[in-house]
Amino acid sequence: MGPEPDVLRLQRALRDLVALSSVPAAWVGREPPAIASGLADVLVNTLYLDFAFVRLSGPGGGAAVEIARGSAWRAFPEWRQQYFAAHGRLSRTEVVADIRGGAQGGCGIVIPVGIDGESGLVAAACDRAGFPTETDQLLLSVAANHAATAFRMADLVHNHRSAEEALRESERQLRKARDELEMRVAERTIELQRSEAYLAAAQRLSHTGSFGWDASSGKLSWSEETFRILECDRDDQPTVEFILQRTHPYDRARVQKTIDLATQGKKHLDFEHRLLMPDGRIKNIHIVGHPVFDESGEFFEFVGTAMDVTERRRAEEERQALAHANRVATMGQLTASIAHEVKQPIAATVVNAQAALRWLGAQPPELEEVRQALERVAGDGLRASEVIDRIRALVEKAPPRKEALALNEVICEVIVLLHGEVVKHGIAVQTQLAEGLPRIQGDRVQLQQVILNLILNAIEAMRGVGEGARELRVSTVKADAGGVLVAVRDTGPGLDPVKLERLFEAFYTTKPGGLGMGLSICRSIVEAHGGQLWADVNTPQGAVLQFVVPRGAPEVQPEQPPPLVATTAGPVGG
Repeated sequence: MGPEPDVLRLQRALRDLVALSSVPAAWVGREPPAIASGLADVLVNTLYLDFAFVRLSGPGGGAAVEIARGSAWRAFPEWRQQYFAAHGRLSRTEVVADIRGGAQGGCGIVIPVGIDGESGLVAAACDRAGFPTETDQLLLSVAANHAATAFRMADLVHNHRSAEEALRESERQLRKARDELEMRVAERTIELQRSEAYLAAAQRLSHTGSFGWDASSGKLSWSEETFRILECDRDDQPTVEFILQRTHPYDRARVQKTIDLATQGKKHLDFEHRLLMPDGRIKNIHIVGHPVFDESGEFFEFVGTAMDVTERRRAEEERQALAHANRVATMGQLTASIAHEVKQPIAATVVNAQAALRWLGAQPPELEEVRQALERVAGDGLRASEVIDRIRALVEKAPPRKEALALNEVICEVIVLLHGEVVKHGIAVQTQLAEGLPRIQGDRVQLQQVILNLILNAIEAMRGVGEGARELRVSTVKADAGGVLVAVRDTGPGLDPVKLERLFEAFYTTKPGGLGMGLSICRSIVEAHGGQLWADVNTPQGAVLQFVVPRGAPEVQPEQPPPLVATTAGPVGG
C-alpha cells in the first residue's frame, strides 16, 4: 500500500507533462499577448495553482507582455520590485516560503525564462502542502520554456510578416515610382518632341539654323535648318573646312581670320559673309556664336546660330534702288526750283564780277571796292557749289553710310534746297528746332530724302487752300527715349483718320498721277534707322507727319542749333 501515492503522483506528473507538451501546438500563429495569457491559464487550470504571473520579453529587450491570474500572492509586485532593486536581475529560481506573511501559509516560486531572465519570468503560488516540489518546478520550467519559445516564434513570425509587408510596400512604392517616372519620361519625351518640332518649324520660317562647335576637336553639330541653308547632305559630317569651301572666294580669308581670332581669344562670333553655292547662286549668311565654359571656367565649345539673310539683303537693295529712284524723280519735279537756287548765286557772281571790273577801270582804281566785290563773287560761287553738292548727293546712287548727324543741320539743308518751291506757292515756313539735341547715327542722304518728301507732301497738300492759310512748320524736340522727334505740320485740307495708316502702304496715293511710293520709302528708311514714322491730324487744321530716330553713341556731344528764324514767302531761315 505504501508506494501507491508515489505512483499516483508520478502518473499525475506525467499527465501534466503530456498536457503541457501539447499546449505549444495551440500557440502556433498566436500573437504574443495570447501566448502569455494562455500560459497563465495553463498554470492555474492545468497545474491547479492559486496564482500565476507571466512576463515574456522579445529578443534584445524588445516589448514585454505581462499577464496575472489569481490573487493569492497580492504582495508579488512589491516583492518583485524589492528583488530587482537589490539584485538587478533574476538569474536563478527563487522560492518564497510565506507569501501571505501569516499563519495561513502558502509558498511562491519565481522562475527566470532564458539566461538571467532575458526572456522574462514566471511566478506561481499555491497553498498546497510541499509546494513547490521538484516536479512542480520541472513542470513550471517546461511550461515557461514552451511559452518563451512560442513567444519568440511569434515575434519572429511578426517580424517576418512585417518585413514581408514592408518589402511588399516598398515594391508597391517602387512600382508606383517607376510608373510615375515612366509617365513623366513619356510626357517629357512628348514635350521635347513637340519643342523640337516647334524649334525646327521656327528655324525653317526664320531661316535660322543652330550649331555647336567644339573648337579643340573641330567637331561640329548642326540643326536641320543649318544643313538646309548650306545645302549639304544630312549624312555629311559638318566641318569648318566645308564651310570655308562654301564661302565666297572674296570673303574666305576674312572668315578664316574671324574664326581664328574667335578660337584664340574665346570671344563672341558675330559676322556676315557670302556663300557661293555649287550652281553659282550667292547667299548671304549671318553667323552669331557664343563661347561656353564649364563649371571650372574652362572653355568648352561655341554655340550659335546661322541665319540666311539673302532675302533681307535683296529687299534692302531693292528698297535702296526704290529710294534712289524716288530721289531722282523728286529732283525732276524740283527742276525749276533747283534752277532758281543755282541761278541766283551765278547771277550774283556775274553782277559782282562786272562791278569789280568797273572799280578796276576807275582812275585811280578802287582796290578796296574790288576786293569786296571779289569776296562776294567767291561767296556766291560757294553757295552755288553747295547747292550742286546737295543735289548730287541726293541723286547719286551710293551705299548707305552711318555717321553722327545733327538733325537740325539736315533739316536746314533741305529747307534751303526747297526755298524756290516755298516762294512759288506762297507758303510761310516756320522752324522750331530745339537746342542741345543729341546726335543720331544715320545716313545723311537718306534722312534728307525723308524730310524732303514730308515737306513736299505738305506743300502739295496746301496748293488748294487760300493764300493766307498756307503755313508749314518744321520742329524738333528731344524724344522720351533720348532720340530726336521731327514733326512736319501743314494747314492743308487734312487727312481722313480712317485712312491714316494706309498712307504708308506701297502704291497707295491720294495724288492724281502719284506712284504712292514716297511715304512707304520714308517709313522703311526711318525703320532701318531704328525709328518710327506716323501721321496724325493737325490742330486746328491740316496734317502732321512725325518720325523719331534713336540717339547715336553716348560720347557724341550735342549739336549746336543753327540760327533759324521764321520766314514768310521769302528767304528761308537757315
